[in-house]
Amino acid sequence: MSFSLLNNFKFTSKAQTSWFENEALTLLVDIGSASVGASLVIFENGQPPKIIASIRENISFQEVLSSSQFLHAMNQALEKVLKALQDKTETTVVPKHFFCTLSSPWFILKTRKLSISKNEEFEVTELTLEKFVDEEITRLKEELKDILPPQDIRIIEKKIIHIKLNGYEVKNPYKQKTSQLQMAITVGISSMKVVQSIERKINNFFHAKSVHFGAFPVATFSAIRDIFPTEKNFLFLDITGEATDVSLIDDDLLTMTVSFPRGKNFFIREISTRFRTVHEEATTLFSMFLRNELEVSKHTEILGIVEHAENEWLNRFEKAIKTLSENGTPPLKIFFTSDTDITPLFLNLISKAKSELSMDAVFDVQYLDQHIVSKFVTFETEVIRDPFIVVETLFAQKLIKQHS
Repeated sequence: MSFSLLNNFKFTSKAQTSWFENEALTLLVDIGSASVGASLVIFENGQPPKIIASIRENISFQEVLSSSQFLHAMNQALEKVLKALQDKTETTVVPKHFFCTLSSPWFILKTRKLSISKNEEFEVTELTLEKFVDEEITRLKEELKDILPPQDIRIIEKKIIHIKLNGYEVKNPYKQKTSQLQMAITVGISSMKVVQSIERKINNFFHAKSVHFGAFPVATFSAIRDIFPTEKNFLFLDITGEATDVSLIDDDLLTMTVSFPRGKNFFIREISTRFRTVHEEATTLFSMFLRNELEVSKHTEILGIVEHAENEWLNRFEKAIKTLSENGTPPLKIFFTSDTDITPLFLNLISKAKSELSMDAVFDVQYLDQHIVSKFVTFETEVIRDPFIVVETLFAQKLIKQHS
């Protein structure tokens, strides 16, 4: 993610002020595991979205991961971002729409398969499907009780992937009769405590009536489909500070996401531990290593640590591929997002990955950089090109159109 702050941006002209009066102003919030971003976007019919302000703030590095301390650090970063955004835009107008997208570890994304069989035929209605989905979510909550107490679960995504009636896949099942129904659903879950804390922060600055929460893999899947319409089967990786999410898209459907707790900060902690130094110095050493600025002996020392960490990450990634591919061969196309500075490292690392099901195959890896995603939006002068925000802008535009 890009961590630079928005340059001095203020609304000064009458034309800029009229955007707020005549068009739908939208606030986007991006909650990652290493940083928090926020943007104000204008959606105008017939025009690409215009990002008029964008700010990102680091979440303070956690020496030891503690859920309560991590949540506190995230909220501190969110408050700084929202205050800076409000100060820089100098506007008191309330946005019409509010979207918040969560990356790991702030959500859990599960794919569930349901099978209903009855002796007599029944009619498929929205109410019928809703009942089946809600019953499955109740079972899912019980399964996750050791991770999140049922009363602390907030459902942020609930989508039907596909439906089969009497063994045949159908696009529109409503008002049809069947005795057998198979259905695959994607359920996104977050903590009620996390969601409510974010809502409180947003309301402190922008007085939101409601905030639409979602999971970053879902937003990115939607953006990739729009940008690369011919790609129907691929893997998508979101490599954050604390975790990596690996999502499988099969036949143009997001079918499963697997997460493992290894991201950019894993490399920094390994350096910090081996050198017995504080994370600030370890971060500096890692950054200098990535830029090839260390003297030879120090570079060699860091290289040994990084290679050990790479092997650990690669092992976790290959296990994730195996989990995602239990029903067939994994796709060879891979898209990924990560902080810009570690992109070359992970581009090389992902390309090395092997699958037990296709040992001789070579993955085709593509980084979703700002040059790709920024072609679909416009920017106010001097606004940072944040590819994560751009992805979420494209998804928000789609959701607004669907409900307008």
